[in-house]
Order: sequence, then C-alpha cells, then structure tokens
Amino acid sequence: MRPARPRPLRDLALALGFLTLLPVTAEWPEHGAPDAVGYYAWVGWLLGGEAVLLEWGLSYVGRSAVTAWLLGGALVVSAWAVTTRFLHWDGLADSADALFGSHDRKRRLEIMRDSRIGSFAATAVALTALVQASSAAAALERGAVWVLVLAPVLGRAAASLAAWTLPPARGDGLGLAAAGRPNAYAVAVTALAVAALPALGLLTAPRVPFFATLGIGVAAAVAVPRALARSVGGMTGDLFGAAVLAVETIVLAAGALAS
Repeated sequence: MRPARPRPLRDLALALGFLTLLPVTAEWPEHGAPDAVGYYAWVGWLLGGEAVLLEWGLSYVGRSAVTAWLLGGALVVSAWAVTTRFLHWDGLADSADALFGSHDRKRRLEIMRDSRIGSFAATAVALTALVQASSAAAALERGAVWVLVLAPVLGRAAASLAAWTLPPARGDGLGLAAAGRPNAYAVAVTALAVAALPALGLLTAPRVPFFATLGIGVAAAVAVPRALARSVGGMTGDLFGAAVLAVETIVLAAGALAS
C-alpha cells in the first residue's frame, strides 16, 4: 500500500536521484511513487538555474560575440544532458527507432527494449540536439534567458501530467513505476512550480513573448505525451524521455522565435 501521509523529503530525493546525477540515495518503492513525480518540474527549475549560471559566466566572454552565444547554446544543452545522465536522450533514441520502425504496437514495444541504436534514433537525437542548441543560442544572443528556464520546467511538468493521467503501456518498467493517482499535495507541488513561471516572466521578460511561449509550452505539455502514448496504447519510460525532450524543444524554439 502507498503511504497514507505525504513524505516530501523522500519524494524530492526520489525525483532528484532518478532524474539527475546528484548523489542522492533513495530507492524507488516497488509499488511506484506517483507523489515523487510531483517534484519533476522542480528538477526543471534546477536545470534552468544551471543555464542561468552558464549564461552569467559567458557574459564575461562577451554576449554580443558570435562564438560566445553559439558556444553557450551548445553548453546549455550539453550541461542539461550530463546533469540528467542522458536519461531523456536514451528514451528519445529508443522511441524514435520504435515509432518510425514499425506500425505494430507489440513490435514497437519490443524495439524499445532493444538497446541497439538504429538510423531513426541517430537522426532523431542529432536533429533534436541541433534544434535545441541553436534555439538556446538564439535566446542567449537576444538576452532571453527566461526561455532556458521555461523549457526544462514545462518539459518535466509534461512527464508528471502524463504519469498521472495516462496508462502504462506495459505491466512492468518505468512507465508503470511512475504511473498512479497522486496525493493532492503532489499535484499542488507541480502546480506551484508551473505557477511560479508567470512571476518569472513579469519580473524578467517582455510580457507578450513570454506568455505566448508559456501558452505554447503548456499546450505542448498536454498534447505531446498523449500523441506519443497513442502509438503504443500507453506510456513507457522511453516515451517519458521522448516527451520531455519534445516539449523542451518546442518551448526553446518558440521562445527563440518569439523573443
């Protein structure tokens, strides 16, 4: 049975230990931990802070220099990938091979379990990295650092929403471990992380570009996991990773264009 009372510190530790390389010791319960999923968006805030620190460091090189913001975009995307142990990129690769490699639901699930990387995976990873890095570079060049906070927060909020509202595609694996009905406090934790974004926009960003990007990101956070889940009848761990990166990419591109 799930614990009757919320356990915020344990749930935060689970989210950090699972989504990042931070040395947090926490064992994922056998019955799953849907409440820990509520802290995913706060991990996104951590990644956004990492991007802000990188931008601050690059400002000493010269924000107007082409080499500075091109390098900055690549460094931000690389830092996010390393901090999250390439977890989402692995999911994107497996998902691309599965979704483009077959039209059969059962066969797609089999392909996702195959650790080998195919041409679809390599292409999807390369194109996603290219769009993310170039979008992040454009945002840095225009001083729109807020884009680099919106993207990781909304990407992980999408994973939380999918875990709580979409069924797992298998009877085992990460899709099942994360799925389930959360406590009200876990929903409130995610809602607070997302609700803090408008305050960030009011303080640091032009309102029209910010809220246009926020609206696109929220819509993507709802729609993207559902589109992916439809292909196999539910969510898997790989599809969670693909959804996070897809939403991130949409937000980065939309923010770079809007700014």
